[in-house]
Amino acid sequence: MESWNKEKVEQAKKNLEGAELKGLDLSGADLKNANLIAANLVSANLSGADLSGAKIFSAKATRADFRHANLSAASLFKANFSRANFQEANLSDADLMGSNLSDAELVKADLIRAKLVEANLLGANLTGADLTEAKLSGRYQREGHFSRGANLRRGKLVGAKMIRADLTAAEMNETDCSEADFSGANLSEANFKNACLKSACFVNAKLGAADFRGVDFEGSDFSGAELIEAKFQGADLRQAKNISSEELALAFIDSKTQIPDYIEVNWTSEDTYECRMK
Repeated sequence: MESWNKEKVEQAKKNLEGAELKGLDLSGADLKNANLIAANLVSANLSGADLSGAKIFSAKATRADFRHANLSAASLFKANFSRANFQEANLSDADLMGSNLSDAELVKADLIRAKLVEANLLGANLTGADLTEAKLSGRYQREGHFSRGANLRRGKLVGAKMIRADLTAAEMNETDCSEADFSGANLSEANFKNACLKSACFVNAKLGAADFRGVDFEGSDFSGAELIEAKFQGADLRQAKNISSEELALAFIDSKTQIPDYIEVNWTSEDTYECRMK
């Protein structure tokens, strides 16, 4: 088996497919446009490295250190980054489709326009991360049918920017999204059951058929949000801001839904109702 060090890796960066680099110190290395397809990067130190445009798909990189690394426009799909550290890393325009980022640290990471289609982010920490225009939806399967979106269950999105992101059918249940900015985002069919959405921003967001059952929306802003068939059964909307009575009339509520005091709900039958602003 070939023995690697940082200098040799930099020299051979175009020919590292399948390379055994486990635990290697590659901090600050120049690996721009490197070929690391299916490489073993388990527990490797790549902090501050330049991996922009690199091909790292199908790689094994559990517990690897990518803090402050530049992975912009890198191909990372179907790679295993479980428990890896991407704190303040640049992943803008990176392709992470189908990748495993479970329990990964992505605090303040730049994920602008990143492709996270069907990615597994179970338990990942995305506090303060920027996912503006990122794609976290499901993958097209056949006409009219899509798979579920990215798995963000039990993660942290505190203060994250999800502006104009595509989160169609994403799994967000039990996720802490307090103070997250979803303005202009597509959250159609997303699952937010038992999530924390206090002070979240949904300005001009598409929330069609999203599942918000049992959620507390204290301080959340719904100005211009589309709520058609959104599920608010048992939700606490009392301190939510700027909900349109016309849009709420298109959503699903029940007798346990707590309504803002600026909206009046008149039940016309057991499961039909009318809404108007007071």
